[in-house]
Amino acid sequence: MSLSRGKLVVLAAAAAILTFTVPVVAGDPFLMLVGTWAGKGTAQLDGGKRERISCRGYYSGKGAKVLRLNIICANPSIKVELRSVLNNSNGRISGTWEERNFNQTGTITGSVTDTEMKLSIIGDGLNGFLKMTFGQSNQTVSISTNGSTLKGMSIDFARTS
Repeated sequence: MSLSRGKLVVLAAAAAILTFTVPVVAGDPFLMLVGTWAGKGTAQLDGGKRERISCRGYYSGKGAKVLRLNIICANPSIKVELRSVLNNSNGRISGTWEERNFNQTGTITGSVTDTEMKLSIIGDGLNGFLKMTFGQSNQTVSISTNGSTLKGMSIDFARTS
């Protein structure tokens, strides 16, 4: 059985459409991030020690204005569970965060564009920075901190749903 060139083009277009299950939402980066993510990365600990980690990200939202972010990373010797609620007002971010295993909480401020988020993390005895670059199917998260035995994390995520 042979397919005509026209039918092959239609099949290829249909396959491409089915591959991207999340619509491109220009101007609404929070909507683009909603979903489940999985990845691997590196945790930087006190004293310069580096450890490989496996991570999951769960992001939910209320429209383009609120994003609930939950990133859990672990290996046999460390577990990090970062939760935050971010509010977007015309590209300016404000919100709260908590890390459950290191018992830290605080506020977040920063900015977001269609492809990048830059956030300052402020807490009791802990300050840091989170940078996230993202697209439809992948994202990179970099976190650096002062005031904790966890000095930073670098994670490469891929969308799982």
